[in-house]
Amino acid sequence: MDFSDDEVRYKTSIDVEGGTLTVAMVRNMILANVFTVEKYLARLNEVVFGKAVPAEAIKEAEEKTEK
Repeated sequence: MDFSDDEVRYKTSIDVEGGTLTVAMVRNMILANVFTVEKYLARLNEVVFGKAVPAEAIKEAEEKTEK
């Protein structure tokens, strides 16, 4: 999240230079995205609807997954 303009972006990539891209690699990359969205989405919605401040929402999302 860019706190200066409130823009949220997330990107996952994989370097396969010198190798072969496999179905398992793509699946794992997609799952990484799904799990990350799952981790932050509820708190992001709180920010969007004015129920939380961005920095606090991120902190809470990260603390929740550490427990």
